[in-house]
Amino acid sequence: MPISMVCQHFLRIPRGSACFRFLIAVEAEAALRSSDMVKGPRTNEQSPSSVLQWVRPPRQGRTREQLGRILEAAEQLVSQQGFDRVSVSEIAAAARTSVGGFYRRFPTKESLLHALHERFCEEAKVTASAVLAPDRWRGIPTPAVLQALVDFLIDVYQERQGLFRAILVRAISDSAANQRSRELFDHLAAHMGALLQERRGDFEHPDPRLGAPFVLRVMFGTLNHFLMLPELREFPRAVLQRELARVLRTYLGVRAPHMATVRIRS
Repeated sequence: MPISMVCQHFLRIPRGSACFRFLIAVEAEAALRSSDMVKGPRTNEQSPSSVLQWVRPPRQGRTREQLGRILEAAEQLVSQQGFDRVSVSEIAAAARTSVGGFYRRFPTKESLLHALHERFCEEAKVTASAVLAPDRWRGIPTPAVLQALVDFLIDVYQERQGLFRAILVRAISDSAANQRSRELFDHLAAHMGALLQERRGDFEHPDPRLGAPFVLRVMFGTLNHFLMLPELREFPRAVLQRELARVLRTYLGVRAPHMATVRIRS
């Protein structure tokens, strides 16, 4: 899932750490201006959702570098135009390789989609481990954390619309794609559960760890719905952000003292 999702830019991790060496993908603001999923103004106000970004593990070696160029070019084109609208020749040209070079890597265009999905799941797991780490949110009110997570996920969806549509369609009938998605969901649920459990005193919900998968299904289900229905793609972004975060706060039962700290960007 190029970006800004639960909080929007830099991970702010120590230079010497392993995470710092991960390559950081495209900045969210440019992608959001060109996105057509939901529209709405963005403010310059600093918030928790302006400090996180997608994490891309490094790839080394000439062979992996060439493969990386193909995947990078394909992800960008598919995300912008949709999988079925992008030709192999377009991808090859953007990756600075030949059509023959493409087919030496991928026997079919469908095999490329599987590779893109595998790479996305790998990156999503690394990103989730960093984004959902309880220590990252020390001192930040729980409503602001939930709002930031909603904002960040919307950003990820907006920047990969074409890719996500293709994956959603294939996952219905493709067992390999479905299994990868299930494994990713389990990873996200475990880390979300740990984050919510750390803040269990802020919730009326009796078991925040148990509630984590439901929170994720609400977010993914809502955004998948908006993604697949063309008539909803012009839905105001600010309204989607606000209402989805409201659903999460209500379901988890964020306690009254913390509700006073909620600030929704308009």
